[in-house]
Amino acid sequence: MNSYERKLHSRILERVPELAEITPGLVIEVHSKGRKRAHLRLGETYTYYDLASLTKILFTASSAIAYFSSQPAELRSPIRDYLPWWKHQTTPIDLLTHTAGLAWWKPYYKSLKGPMQPELRWNQLLNKLKRVRPSPTTKAVYSDLDLWMLGAFLEGALGRPLLELWQDVQHRLKLGDVFFHPGNKPKFARKLYAPTEDCAWRKRVLQGEVHDENTWSLAGVAPHAGLFGSIEAVSDWGLKLRAAVLQNSTAFGDPQMVRHFVGRRISRARGDWGLGFMKPSVPKASCGRHFSRKSFGHTGFTGTSLWMDPVQDLLVVILSNRVYPTRANTRFQQLRAPLHDWICELL
Repeated sequence: MNSYERKLHSRILERVPELAEITPGLVIEVHSKGRKRAHLRLGETYTYYDLASLTKILFTASSAIAYFSSQPAELRSPIRDYLPWWKHQTTPIDLLTHTAGLAWWKPYYKSLKGPMQPELRWNQLLNKLKRVRPSPTTKAVYSDLDLWMLGAFLEGALGRPLLELWQDVQHRLKLGDVFFHPGNKPKFARKLYAPTEDCAWRKRVLQGEVHDENTWSLAGVAPHAGLFGSIEAVSDWGLKLRAAVLQNSTAFGDPQMVRHFVGRRISRARGDWGLGFMKPSVPKASCGRHFSRKSFGHTGFTGTSLWMDPVQDLLVVILSNRVYPTRANTRFQQLRAPLHDWICELL
């Protein structure tokens, strides 16, 4: 360990002696001004983690940035231009800012049937979405359905299925160690994956299978969840995003479009969102007290997060499996912000 890692390690164990009761393990990477300052592992850690809703930015936002870089006007055009079965005025901006008026979640996993094939299961879901009706809203409602509709829009606009859209992102951004499990078949030996929940519905401990029930029923491929990856690969994606925001890298697409996505796009009165990216909520941001209001990132249900502050030029990635053996343990949610505070204070 370098001196910074030792200080951070000591601070966490000093402040959270009961860490094992909060999460079985935790991996942290800190990059300051593009330079790695810490790679820290506490407790029982693994090579690969269920990234949960980090999928929303690593996959879907990445794909959307590339598309809208060449078609910026379509951000404000109705998605029914490419989805004629959707009869409403919903735009991609509505979906990306979670202001489309869609429900936050639906248990469609209970009714998807047939062979465990991603395209087949996804088409079943789209048939169900045709019957959904948005409701007027003045507040953002964080919704998986928004991401499903955005995924459907990108498929229609680009004429390619979800898995191919991901493969394009993966190839373009060189994300070999971030991947879906089509058919819910682990790519590597199960022992390399952090276990998640002892699932009553699937009647087993999940290890190398996606935790999110809807994604599992979609055969492991979805716009809102399903990616697995290593801390190094997730940090690498974050550093590439940093290069676009701060150095005009074109790996994601037009750097101006990247900055448009990560900037605040709705008022604080409506919610804390860029386009697909979370913005710090005042006064209780999951990135803590020291990240600037220009920061952006996302969190994941399994205990994952990525936050970047372009003012301090700071990137923090945290992966854990806090839902093992049960999601009923929610104490990790209270630990996220202090972790970011300690990381900042010790730099």
